[in-house]
Amino acid sequence: MTGNDAIRIGVLFSQSGPMAVTEHAHLQGVLLACEEINQSGAINGRKLDPVILDPAGSDERYAELATELLVKHRVNFIFGCCLSTSRKVVLPHVERHNGILFYPSVYEGFEYSPNVIYGGAVPNQVVLPLLEYIYRTRGNRIALIGSDTLFAREINRIVREFLQESDGKVVVEQYFPFADQPAQFTPLLRSLANENVSAIISTVVGESSVAFYNALEAAGIKGEDLPIASFTTTEAELIKVSPTGRAGHLLVAPYFGSLDTTANQSFLAAFKKRYGAETPSVYSQVCYTQVQMFAEAVRAGGGVETEDVLSALSGAVFKSPGGDLFLDTDTNHFTMRPLIGRARESGSFDVAWRCDTVIRPDPYLVGYDRSLKGHLVE
Repeated sequence: MTGNDAIRIGVLFSQSGPMAVTEHAHLQGVLLACEEINQSGAINGRKLDPVILDPAGSDERYAELATELLVKHRVNFIFGCCLSTSRKVVLPHVERHNGILFYPSVYEGFEYSPNVIYGGAVPNQVVLPLLEYIYRTRGNRIALIGSDTLFAREINRIVREFLQESDGKVVVEQYFPFADQPAQFTPLLRSLANENVSAIISTVVGESSVAFYNALEAAGIKGEDLPIASFTTTEAELIKVSPTGRAGHLLVAPYFGSLDTTANQSFLAAFKKRYGAETPSVYSQVCYTQVQMFAEAVRAGGGVETEDVLSALSGAVFKSPGGDLFLDTDTNHFTMRPLIGRARESGSFDVAWRCDTVIRPDPYLVGYDRSLKGHLVE
């Protein structure tokens, strides 16, 4: 239900194309938050009116539709984008019109804009913990396999730097075009059987990740024997993988649907009430949290202009389903606590490791040398 006084927000996630499985999870989080906010008094009496557009996996359409949202629909705030290439084509339009992009995905870092609230983790919050965990529990011979994306190549550049300074070895590095058929991965995976690989670090994303996990199972390799360690394959993607192909694989993220906290139990109940038996992933959780933080910022600031919201968000703390989130005003990224989960056959995750402290974002890795020595997790 909308009205003349409704607050319009743009929603820009692909519901078709190679990233649909992931961006559908983003959209679920946005819509759940909007529904909750509108049903509980709205924002100072004003309901949220999400204007939802589907770029269908095209970066060109992302740019066109971002302009449409900002100019035609007169929104100041866009919740959207998953791939880094999509974010980068949208960003100039958001900056030109002085809007705010609420970006929800883990990404490669090395970026800052005063017009972006970066909701996903950056490499110091996920790459380092995952590498440290693999070194301690598996070994240092790593296969790097990814989709042919900016995110994959930049993340793996960072991974290589740390491996080179930490007595590690990249056994193989290979990138694949987007595809939903396991066959493209099979020859490479079979070749790994004789390479004594400790773990596969995966930057395969979207629908391709489903094919990748199914291909590993088809090659006769179990996750317990050679785990895929991912930054991006969540409950949303795993539920589409064969059940016997799920167990034993790893994901590093600040949230899992299996977390047993009061805040998460409330979130789970609301999510399942709206979407049925699905388990929310970090993608849904971050989008849900960003919309809720936006609503709190508008309530606190009293206005819906860009400067009002940015001012109210400065230093904000929000009790999200995954724990308290702090917006770092120097970088517009969040301080968060990384977790490493081990997948079950059900498609959910057991928390195998939890960081003792929250980690402040360092998107340019200025505070880190490239060695894991002396930093291995316990």
